[in-house]
Amino acid sequence: MSLSARLVAETNFGSPTGVTKQDTNVRHLWHMTYAIGIPLGLLVLGLILWCVFRYRVKPGSTKRAAQFQYHIPIEAAYTLIPIVLVAVVFGYVYNAENKEDAISKHPALIVNVQGFQWGWRFTYPNGHQEVGDVAEEPNINDIAALPVLTLPENETVQINLRSDDVVHSFYVPEFLFQRDIIPGIKNDVDFNVTKTGEWLGECTNICGTYHAYMKFRVKVLTESAFNAWYAQQKPNSITNSGPSINKYSSDTGGES
Repeated sequence: MSLSARLVAETNFGSPTGVTKQDTNVRHLWHMTYAIGIPLGLLVLGLILWCVFRYRVKPGSTKRAAQFQYHIPIEAAYTLIPIVLVAVVFGYVYNAENKEDAISKHPALIVNVQGFQWGWRFTYPNGHQEVGDVAEEPNINDIAALPVLTLPENETVQINLRSDDVVHSFYVPEFLFQRDIIPGIKNDVDFNVTKTGEWLGECTNICGTYHAYMKFRVKVLTESAFNAWYAQQKPNSITNSGPSINKYSSDTGGES
């Protein structure tokens, strides 16, 4: 592979690289749109330029291009080719969505994730909760007191998304994934994060006055470090984050 081709390939054709196993579905879909869109765009541009130069009228010329009412082969081509392309894109999208929405029957960890105005509640299997309300944060860029979703590395984690009030959304840019959290709707998704680290998540649906402050942190630990952290969390305990969380601390959470 040439240097220029390798450099283009390393950019993922403009697609960011995520930190989960599921992100490959999004990137492959992105690459497919390039594979179809670029040749199609070049073809259309080439036909336009060919028509411009081939059939241009020179000053003083009275010659006219041939006139006809219809052309069956051309009309069939520009009808069938888009149908085929749309069918191919639909197939790729359908396949990517099925893989993205696949739910494991035996995930390593299940966490209930609840969004509320304006914060987050993460509930673990032993009842431990990480809760945070950022409605009174003085600075929108202050992320020190955000609730933390702690997960193990290289393990299938299922999160059960629920809303206590209005429509929110769960979005972590590095996961290449966003999912709406709709009141009364059960929405379960799986993640498998392939590296340790910390990332910022947020709600991306306008959900009220302090929507812009509704953020959280994701901390991914090695399996042993996560097990050690989890063992330290007492059953049904609550860890509060944010200055105005006390009014929520008595809420035991659960499914809405």
